Amino acid sequence: MQSYSHAATFRFITNPTEKFLNDRWLNSNPIECTGASINNDKMAWRRCKTLCDAIPRLEKVFAERCRKSDSKAFPLFNPSIHKSIWRSVPIDRSRQAAVLVPLVSIKGVPSLLFTTRSAHLSHPGDVSFPGGHFEAGIDDSLIATAIRETQEELLGDFPWDDIHIVGESTSLPSKTGNPVTPVVGVFPYEVDVGSFPGNPFEVDDVFSVGVQELLAIESTEKIRRFDEKVPVFHTSDGKRIWGLTAIITRALLHNLFKPVFRLHED
Repeated sequence: MQSYSHAATFRFITNPTEKFLNDRWLNSNPIECTGASINNDKMAWRRCKTLCDAIPRLEKVFAERCRKSDSKAFPLFNPSIHKSIWRSVPIDRSRQAAVLVPLVSIKGVPSLLFTTRSAHLSHPGDVSFPGGHFEAGIDDSLIATAIRETQEELLGDFPWDDIHIVGESTSLPSKTGNPVTPVVGVFPYEVDVGSFPGNPFEVDDVFSVGVQELLAIESTEKIRRFDEKVPVFHTSDGKRIWGLTAIITRALLHNLFKPVFRLHED
């Protein structure tokens, strides 16, 4: 793998509101991390018991929602909303893409990882999940695409083979009309500030937001692509999670993470 002389920053969103929410969540949902670890060349990775224990619940909720909708993929929306999203842009199925929705434990708090797109790419500065286009001859599935692209974007010595894939959700169209399939993946180890340096040619920033904090900062606004208000998340340090990333985030937050982690709305 090519080495880089500089790296994107990895920051944790911390503020009094988030601390209050996280402390309250932890009081009723104590996080446990086992002493079991895996060693590699640079560091030892501690398994997070809470996330590992959550995997069967995630899979159960995932499977139940698929069964109710008679779908192999996790339905993000009801059929009418799903159709309206697909009508928002001209569809181009010549290329498919996948993103990984990384569920991690940071300082004992269940969180999602996001990236800020590099100035070298299209849509610079946009917040997104790690991911990219399916590459025939390299990827044998969209899940493989999501993991490969995540590793390329985040970098670091994380044991990538240990990511636990919960499953794929229904695909959504990108701005250019390409189908994008979200893949939910659990990183079963505690991660910290040095875990993901980021590929500076692809991302300017790698950051996390706790799932409880996401629920608290969720809002809506109208954007040009849609005829109605859509989700948006404004973080305490000025990040704006919007567009397809926010739509995916909200759907999984309410339909998967909220029931599994027993999150509460204020």
